Amino acid sequence: MDRSLDVGHVAETLPDLSEALSDSRLRPVGVVVGFALLTVGALLSMAPTTGQWAFWSNAVAATLVFVSVPLFCVGLAAPDPPEGSRFHFGVNLSRKQRKAVAAGSLCLTLSPVVMALGSPLGLSTLVLATAATLAFVGASLVLTGFIAWTSEALAGPA
Repeated sequence: MDRSLDVGHVAETLPDLSEALSDSRLRPVGVVVGFALLTVGALLSMAPTTGQWAFWSNAVAATLVFVSVPLFCVGLAAPDPPEGSRFHFGVNLSRKQRKAVAAGSLCLTLSPVVMALGSPLGLSTLVLATAATLAFVGASLVLTGFIAWTSEALAGPA
């Protein structure tokens, strides 16, 4: 069997999630790209469109917003870069808090995907409930990561 098809070999060569989330280069990329996509999505959703372009304008705007918010959250949760960087915000989450934010961001990203793929199946109530549950769990995980960091920062030595 080809090595690229061997599950064990592929699993050994995958990067560790903890290493990827602990890279400080993730902060500028996540914050800048997330903010830019959010801005473009918001401006596109406010643009007056009618006729055949209205659907595509709204669909692209919604996709940009749903991708940008989790990307921004993961960028904000990344470790602080060196002191002289413009992206030094003072937010420094622990490894568990970063994993909670990353898992929540993944759930938030999957929520519209479930809606887009599941709606044509005709199971609208089940699809809607699944997407809403993913969005709720994702938002809860993201907030839990940041609220836990805030409570630790407030309870720490003054």
